[in-house]
Amino acid sequence: MERMDQRSSAAHCPGRPTLIRMKRDALILTRGVIVMAVAMLIMLAAELGVDLSNGGYSLAGLSHLSVAEARHLTNGFNRSFNQLVGVAFTTIAIAVPLTANMYSLKFLELIIKDRIIAAILVLVVFANLNNLWVMYALKDDFVPVISIHISLVLAIFTFALLFPYLYYIFRFLHPNTLLERLGDEIVDDLQRAARQPGRAGRHRREVSDSIEHIANIAIRSIDRADRNTAIECIHTLERVALAYWAIKGDFDSKWFDAEPSLFLGFSSKAIFEIDESRSWMEMKLFLQFRHVMSAAVPKMHDLVSTVAKTLRRLGIHEAAQRDVALRELVVEYFNTFIRMAIVRKDTRAVFSLFDQYRAYAESLNNEAPELVQEIAFYFEYYGQVAREGGLTFIVESVAHDLGVLVQHAYQNNTANRNKLLDRFLQYDRLAKIPLPGVKKAQAILASYLMAAGRSEEAALIRQSFAGLEPKMVGALKDDLLHIKREKYWEINERRINMDYVPGDQREQLKQFFEGLKSAGNA
Repeated sequence: MERMDQRSSAAHCPGRPTLIRMKRDALILTRGVIVMAVAMLIMLAAELGVDLSNGGYSLAGLSHLSVAEARHLTNGFNRSFNQLVGVAFTTIAIAVPLTANMYSLKFLELIIKDRIIAAILVLVVFANLNNLWVMYALKDDFVPVISIHISLVLAIFTFALLFPYLYYIFRFLHPNTLLERLGDEIVDDLQRAARQPGRAGRHRREVSDSIEHIANIAIRSIDRADRNTAIECIHTLERVALAYWAIKGDFDSKWFDAEPSLFLGFSSKAIFEIDESRSWMEMKLFLQFRHVMSAAVPKMHDLVSTVAKTLRRLGIHEAAQRDVALRELVVEYFNTFIRMAIVRKDTRAVFSLFDQYRAYAESLNNEAPELVQEIAFYFEYYGQVAREGGLTFIVESVAHDLGVLVQHAYQNNTANRNKLLDRFLQYDRLAKIPLPGVKKAQAILASYLMAAGRSEEAALIRQSFAGLEPKMVGALKDDLLHIKREKYWEINERRINMDYVPGDQREQLKQFFEGLKSAGNA
């Protein structure tokens, strides 16, 4: 079983995530400015020292300026500050709208809210304004020496600020950075909502809008084949869910009111059910997974796998395990995704989804055996849907997944093991001609049951082989015993060969087929 993604731990950071990130970014920017300023001062001081030494001019004489010298210097400052203002604002005016157009208009709001960028822009404008004020104060009989030296200091500081500022902007506009800030903003809104019950409606809408923005970024990334950004969107939604569950108990009852405006495509009855189950937030999050899946199938299989893994991880989280409504919601979304992939005949997506669905069912076997039996029915149901759609590979792979689920139940001696076996034996029962892959899955399970000393259960599987053509039974035996490589000979998401039989079961498999032969099947 895959470990929990470590990146989700960021959601549990105490305090205000946005403020923490801003302090860190401000520290990085300040360090860069100091380094640049010191480096510039050292080079300028060295250059000036050489000139003063060669010219025999005193350092004290530099502080005295004539009116002509002052005007020439302030004019130079004026040109420099104008260029700095142009660079500072042009960078924002060009780079930010382009990024917002590519991903989400929410980024414009994030830029406006960023205090570091605002402080730098104010500083550059002030430096320019200060120099204009010096030019105004400069007269034929008066030189504001101190103000001119302040302009010089501001010029050095703002030029030292230029490269760290551009680095900060371009780093800020990186999709992953923007997603982190969006996620932090949602967490901030959640924390404020928990502290301010009277403003629950406002915070609820803000959280909902930000969650939708993340999904929109993922969808736009899919259109541009930006795989990494789309996957990071799913991880961000996961972090939001974990952060929400960490403080869900702190919310007032008003927070859980499901507003119809947040679920425009849902009926009034569906809204009522969401309201009753206090699960509008989870429904909103999972609904974004659905939108992303709709765009990803069949374009981006890595993203499909990421969504499936994320849904499974959230499903096995303690908060979801305690809540019956959330468990059912996870199952419903797995079913929705599988239906979507089957309709679009994306076998690879279905293959990945069932792998995670089966793993999720295994995690529920001890705590919710009845729900696992229900999931087994869905396995059978969607296997039949796949057969009707001509997707025979899916029918066979689902049979193997169902067989593995039954084996897991017997390994852990769960209460639903016999009912799961009955469901497995009914799988593909409507087929006029059983598929070889389905019968292989049953034979593999039978070999495990025989090795585990469960001869009665193995006998039930043997009965399901009654009436098969001897030629087909012989082919099944040859295929299964011929495969000795556990990994499939091509790269796939699971990295397994479904027809592989472990060494300790191979002898039992032979005995199973010998029993069929003696019974007259071969």
